[in-house]
Amino acid sequence: MRKSNDSAELKMALTLAGLSTEAAKSSMPEDRPDILSVLKFDVCGDDFALRVADTEGVVDCPRIAPLPAPPEGLIGVASVRGRMTLVMDLSLGKSPTTERRRLVLVKGDAQLGLVADRVEGVVALPPKSIRRNDGKKVSDYPAMSRRSWPASLYFKEGKRLIPVLDIEALAEV
Repeated sequence: MRKSNDSAELKMALTLAGLSTEAAKSSMPEDRPDILSVLKFDVCGDDFALRVADTEGVVDCPRIAPLPAPPEGLIGVASVRGRMTLVMDLSLGKSPTTERRRLVLVKGDAQLGLVADRVEGVVALPPKSIRRNDGKKVSDYPAMSRRSWPASLYFKEGKRLIPVLDIEALAEV
């Protein structure tokens, strides 16, 4: 039963991100429960990923109301699907490469959304391509953000290491 739930989550994430489910069929983990599906997105030229199971969807970025003296990374609140959602910006002041167009919604009680320049899609990761965090933070890698965003896993794409963000730890930031 878990296998069909993962497949449904993957199809939903693709649809919500405005991406084709047909193009991703070959990478869907229908018969591989050990495959980790992640939603890959770009913030100011840096790539990040979230487990598909940790995402609630992707929406066009609504108007964001700024907060007075927010904690680092938090830029404001927005109304998404009738709920107030805290909006986090992983770029921390870097100039966006494009106008921010997407908000990646995170599952959970935190009502958290991550601003993204571009959502690249769902990537199915076989176990051999996943690396556990060895205690390093995202900032330990020069290609990544200056901030130590919590990442429990990484995967390599070309010469780039892409962090899979730890949502529970991120919500505590």
